[in-house]
Amino acid sequence: MTRSAKFSLFLIAAFLAASSAYADETGLRRYELPNHDTLEMKLPAGWFDHVEQPAGGGPPTIEIALVEGGANQVFITPQWVDPTAPDIRELPALRDAIRDAAERIKPQAVENFLEVRQLNGTNGIGYYFSATDRVQGPGEFKFMSQGALQVGSLTLWFVILANDGQDTVAVEALTALQTAVHRRTGLDQL
Repeated sequence: MTRSAKFSLFLIAAFLAASSAYADETGLRRYELPNHDTLEMKLPAGWFDHVEQPAGGGPPTIEIALVEGGANQVFITPQWVDPTAPDIRELPALRDAIRDAAERIKPQAVENFLEVRQLNGTNGIGYYFSATDRVQGPGEFKFMSQGALQVGSLTLWFVILANDGQDTVAVEALTALQTAVHRRTGLDQL
């Protein structure tokens, strides 16, 4: 083999190694849903996720810990529209649902006013609020962000928890949610 051919093979191998390393670093996760669709989302490097499926069916919850074996701090429950129910996930109704959740939390919050903020994702819009717990019990978290994001025809309901010194948790989790993509398979229609 000529020297230039060996060098070319070396470059191709280096490119492929770099490409697969990059693919691993992106943190792309794919979750298969009970309705046969998938949810894709990019998680920060080093975060550990697993899916909890409730007994008796229903939507699963994606639970995420910042460190292996650590407490789960991000909870995401994808919900798809029930074809037999009226669609209540229009944006004003979604915003009102998050506003109602903020009102229920307010008595336990340090803040007198919990602002409902818009969250723009790759495939939809949602709303969330953040609150500081007035009194934490043992093992409880001080900060919480809660909301819902439309992703295609899914609604992702989420809770993000953090403590002092974990200033970036909510920002990183909201960024991950903004990358979410709903991939419909159509298999639920068969």
